[in-house]
Amino acid sequence: MRMTQEDRMDGSASKRPQQILEPLVGAWEVTTRSGERTMSTFRVTFGWLDGRGLLVQRQEPPTYLVPEWVGAAPEWADSVIGFDDYSESYTVLYVDSRGVYRTYRMALEGNRWTLESRPAADFHQRFGGTFSDDGSAIDGGWEASADGETWSTDFDVTFRRLDD
Repeated sequence: MRMTQEDRMDGSASKRPQQILEPLVGAWEVTTRSGERTMSTFRVTFGWLDGRGLLVQRQEPPTYLVPEWVGAAPEWADSVIGFDDYSESYTVLYVDSRGVYRTYRMALEGNRWTLESRPAADFHQRFGGTFSDDGSAIDGGWEASADGETWSTDFDVTFRRLDD
């Protein structure tokens, strides 16, 4: 979906990138798991920044956290998702309470949501999630790799849409 200068001027094509992200908008309860064990639960909200072209994700403090994750899991996290019309791709800027700052490439195609961190010398991270048919849940997981080639499950994640 390459946007022409004319599209940019009349604003018609600029609606499409926002429409693609619309399934994320709202409040979600997130549960992380390692195998069958629940590791944490917390609330996440996605909303448009001033009703415009940037989507903000806010993660609230955990309502449940296993003792071994205390101090390792963030108390809060914020992200801003934006679209680049030249590369026709989404970028996520992430920051959390631990002082972690990351940039992710993001895609939302059909019912599949993916994030991939920028390559680092010894740390690579990616997320893949699938929306349920009715859009009320996203099941997925985070993977980590030391070399960007051999991946292992970091933890599984389930998002459940909240009614409020």
